[in-house]
Order: sequence, then C-alpha cells, then structure tokens
Amino acid sequence: MKPTPTTRVVAAVLTALALVAGACAPLPATGPRLATGDGPGRSGASPGHEQTTERPEWLAPETDLEWNTCGDSRGEDLPETVTFECGTAGQSPVVKVTSAATPDDAAPLVVVAGAESPASVLAARLASTGTDLIDSRPIVIVDHRGRTDAAGTCLSFPARRTLDGLADRGVDPGSPELRGDLADTAQSCTDQLQGRELDYGAVGAAEDLEALRQQWRVPGLAVLGLGTGARTALAYSTAHPDRLALLAVDSPAPDSGDQEAEARTALEGSDAALRLWASACTRAECGPGDADQKVSAVSDALDRAADPGARVPAALLSDVIRSALSDLSGASAPDAAEGDIILGDLVSSGPGDLPESVRERAEELAGSSLPYIARCSDLSQRVPVSRVEELESEWSESPPFGGILAAQLSACSTWPVPAARPVEISPAVPVLLAAGIADPIGGAAMVEPTAGRLTAAGATDLRTVTWGAPGSHVILHSACGRDTLLSFLDDPDSVEDSTACPS
Repeated sequence: MKPTPTTRVVAAVLTALALVAGACAPLPATGPRLATGDGPGRSGASPGHEQTTERPEWLAPETDLEWNTCGDSRGEDLPETVTFECGTAGQSPVVKVTSAATPDDAAPLVVVAGAESPASVLAARLASTGTDLIDSRPIVIVDHRGRTDAAGTCLSFPARRTLDGLADRGVDPGSPELRGDLADTAQSCTDQLQGRELDYGAVGAAEDLEALRQQWRVPGLAVLGLGTGARTALAYSTAHPDRLALLAVDSPAPDSGDQEAEARTALEGSDAALRLWASACTRAECGPGDADQKVSAVSDALDRAADPGARVPAALLSDVIRSALSDLSGASAPDAAEGDIILGDLVSSGPGDLPESVRERAEELAGSSLPYIARCSDLSQRVPVSRVEELESEWSESPPFGGILAAQLSACSTWPVPAARPVEISPAVPVLLAAGIADPIGGAAMVEPTAGRLTAAGATDLRTVTWGAPGSHVILHSACGRDTLLSFLDDPDSVEDSTACPS
C-alpha cells in the first residue's frame, strides 16, 4: 500500500506524545474495584442536576499549555505551512495543529479522539484534508486517556490471542476454558491498572477536557467528538454543562451502554457500509468484480479466517475490515481512501493470500490495549454469557459480520461494570450532528434516531448533516461537511436545521 501523509507523520508524533505524557505520574492506586460502577467524575455534576440556561463564552486561552514540537516526520502531501505541537491535558496527550494563517487570538476547537483513533492520526488526517478548518482557528486534539500508559500496553500476548480468537470455528462461548481465558485476559490489565480499571471510559476521559479548560483558564470549550470520541464529548456535556460553549458530534458511536443494542447497531451499519461500498466504488483501487463478487470475496476471506491457526483470525480480520469501512472516500473525492485500498486488496487477493495492507492494519489494531479497555469500561449493560450463543446462532444468518460480532460480545464479560450514566445536554448549547448513511460503528441511517437521542438528552438547538456515503468521520471525507462545521463554529444560527452533503 502506498505510504500516506498519515502513516508518515504518526510515528514522530506518537514518540513526542509518549515523552510528554511520561512526565505525568499516574494516579495513586486505590486497590481493586470490581463491578462497583464508581468510576471517575464522582465529584462532578451528576445526571438530574439543574440545567443552566446560559452558555459560557468561547475565548482564546488566557494561559496556554506548554507545547513541544512533535517532530519533523512530514509526509510530502502535507502542507508545509502546517505545524504540529504536543502537550498534555490531565492524563491525556494532546496535539495542536495550526497553520501560518491561523489567527493568534482565535479560540481553539477541541477535537476529541476515540480510543480507536490516536490524536496523531487525526492530526495528520485533518491537515491532509486541507487547511480551511486549521486556517480559521487552532485545532487541539485530545487523545483518549490511557494511550501512553499501562492501559495502552497491558494486554499480554495470550490475552490478545484470546480476544482475537473469539470467533474461531469451534470456540464455545460458555465453556469453562474460555471463561478462564477471558478472566486471565482482564487480569492481565487489571493487575497493572490497580483499581483504575474504569477510569478509561468516556466519563474518565471527559475529566481531561475539564483539566484542559482549567489549564487554559477559559469560561467554556467548543468541542467536536469524533466516532467513539463523541461519548467523551457527551460525558463532558453531562458532567460540566455550564462549561460547554458549542458541541459538535461527528459519526457518534452509540452511548447507551447497552452492549447488545450497540452490537446490533454495528452489525446493521457494517453490513450496509460493505454493500454500499461494493456497489458504489468503481475505482481501480477497489478491486475487480461487481458488487456481489466483492461482498462474496470479503465474506469468503472472513470464513477462511475462522479456521484455527489463521494468520489473521476472523475476529481481528473483521475489525480490520470494519475499520476500513470507516475510512471510505465517497464518490466525489478525487482519490481513494486507505479503507478503499485495504478492501480492494482483500477483494483482489486469492484464497490463502493475505495482502500486506491487511496485515499492516491488523498489526496496528492489535498493537494497543486501549480500545478493549475503553469499550468495556463504557458498557453498563452486558450481554449474559448464556445469551452469546443464542446471538451467534441468530446473527450467523447475517453474514459476513453477524456471527463474528456476536462472538465478540464475550470480550468484556470479565471486565468491571460501570454504573449507567444517562447523557444530558444543556438546552443553551448549540449542537451539530454529522453522520454518514452507513457507519460500521454508528449504524445505518442513524441521523434521525441519533438526533432524537440528543433531543431527549436536552438539546433544543440542534442541526444535522447527512453525508450520503458509507463510512465514518464526515469532516475527514466531505468538503461539504467541513464547510458546514466551519459555518457552525462561526455562527450556529447561520446553519440550516438539516443539511444534506453528497457522496
């Protein structure tokens, strides 16, 4: 796969982030906390608090962070005028992206990365899409808590293999052997986190946004949550409603904490995204054959990967494919996205041949423990083990992802359970919701139901953007989506209640 600006810049940024974050000591251990639900944010406002009727001003920082140069691993396609700087807010690494045109006195937009998207990756991606957003104001990307500490590295090799092998043929989700292996998997991390297991969910990560606001000494933040980062943004809205000036959520992941409902949403979104991509992508990079042949090629690859001993097991290969489906170019984009290339390589490969692009993405996904910890720490309503086998049987009738997603429901079964925390949004805060028509994480056709959830949470000033293409992270793929976000940041009242962006 041809190197991209993203892959060329990430290594240096991650190195700098690790060095900066390493200066911050972890919280003192408080002893094991299993299934108590008393995670972070206990001192903040709780659901049911009295909502504020005014929103704070959005201002430039009075006292800035200590920024360090992230490195000079610049891709040839990244604008020379763009600068990356690294710092720390609370327990999270942050990356500031500016250009030569960025006003010195502009209030920064805080972009919240999810556990699946390192801040360094988003920084490079935002810069490579163009500088229109960066030219208007600084972009400060807050990584998900745990990227550079034990939460990012705690899974042992056997633990990783247990998670990756959940969808292997012949694995019994209720067997004592698997239950023991999953207990060992959780313990490989809980032993290192020492009582902080639940601090890495959205509620804990939201406290690093508040730490950033306090370090800046500003009345409020304008926050954009991307993907699972939207959970953190909404957790911040709930805990600190009087500190939010503007809220935008792009391709938000489900936030109910209901594991079965979230998995159903992922199944519907993944299936819709694969089929839309197969029928719509006619680029050479998307591989040969018609839509049915492309879907069959992906399905066959996942079926072969279910054989024990596969180089990339089915659960991990499914994660690779679904991450690729999150990163699709759309028909109007000039070039193929990395997701198009990975899927096209898989379609083009023969039986038993695993493309380099697929292996590289698998290594990336298997290289961090954080997505596992963050995902489990946000699930307050788990699927019982006895229900997993039922869902495997039921969802196996929805290939290629159904049986695999059902099998992966076991992954969090031995992780501590957080308390349920309903989302609240101050009615004073303008909200922008952007989503594609088929998101492998957020679901299929989720704009209206998600808008309904946000309204039920208290949002009264809501605008929506519907991107007419499969995939995730609208602002990374749609110029129309970025333009709408820019207008919203400049003046929320200038944006129509509903905007449709073409593919």
